[in-house]
Amino acid sequence: MDGIRIIKHLDFSERDFHNPICIIGMPGIADVGKFALDSLIGQLKAQNYMDIIFDEYPAGAIVDDSLLAAPKAEILIWKDPNKVRDILLITADAQSLTPKGIYKISNFLTKIISQCGVKLIIALGAFPVSGQNINSKVPKIFITSTNRELLEKFLNNNSCEKIQKGVIIGANGLIPTLAKARFMIDGLVFLGETDNVAMINEDITDLRASITLLDMIKKSFDLPINNKYSLDNIEDITKKLQNKREQIEKDLNTFQVVDNAEDKRKSLYI
Repeated sequence: MDGIRIIKHLDFSERDFHNPICIIGMPGIADVGKFALDSLIGQLKAQNYMDIIFDEYPAGAIVDDSLLAAPKAEILIWKDPNKVRDILLITADAQSLTPKGIYKISNFLTKIISQCGVKLIIALGAFPVSGQNINSKVPKIFITSTNRELLEKFLNNNSCEKIQKGVIIGANGLIPTLAKARFMIDGLVFLGETDNVAMINEDITDLRASITLLDMIKKSFDLPINNKYSLDNIEDITKKLQNKREQIEKDLNTFQVVDNAEDKRKSLYI
C-alpha cells in the first residue's frame, strides 16, 4: 500500500495460529490503552512479527538509549504453549496526523489481522469523565462492541458498563469497526475510566485505568501474567514516571534553542 513500508521479522501464515485473538492498544488519552498493551507485551514476552512505517505518522525520529528510530506501528505475537489461544498484539508510537491517515493504517492493519485468521479483536483505551464523578478506588470499565450478543455476554460475565452513545476517536475504535465491515471479525472495545483533565494535559499517564484493563483482560482470557503492577503500588510507580519525565524535560531544555521566549514549551519531542 502506498506510503506504508513493512519490516518483517518472522514468517507466519494463518495455519500457524491456534484460535487467535487480537488485542490493540494505541496511543490516546492518558495512554491508557498503550500502557496496558505494552505491559502485556512485556509480560508475555511476545515476539516481534513486523514493524510498519507509515509516512503519515509524525515527522520526527524517536531517540531511545541514544539510538534513532522512525515512528512505527508494531505487530507482535504470543504463541500459547498450551495451544489454546494465540494472541496478536498491536500498538504504535503515535496516531496518524490526519483522519485519512488513520483510516489508511486502520484498513491496512485489519487486512493483516484477517490474514492471520483472527475472529475477535479487543481494543483498549480511555473513557474520560469528570474527576468529581470518579469515586471508586477501582476505575470503571466501559464497553462497546460490533456484536450485540457478544456485548451482552461480556456484560454478564464482567463488571463493565455499556457505552450508550459517543465517538471513539482514532484507530482504537476504527480498527474493530472496519474489521467487522470488511471481514466479519467481531470486535470489543474496553475503555478504562480516567479524569477528563487527561484530554488537555498530554503529560498525564493514567496507570490506574491501564492496570484495571490489564486485570480484566487477564481474567477474561486466562492469560499467564502476574501482578507486576497493581492498584496498591500505583502511587509509587506514578511518582517514578513523573520524576523520569521531569528529568527528560530538564535535559531537553539544555539543548533547546528558542528565538521567542514566549514560544518555549516543554516537550518530549526534540
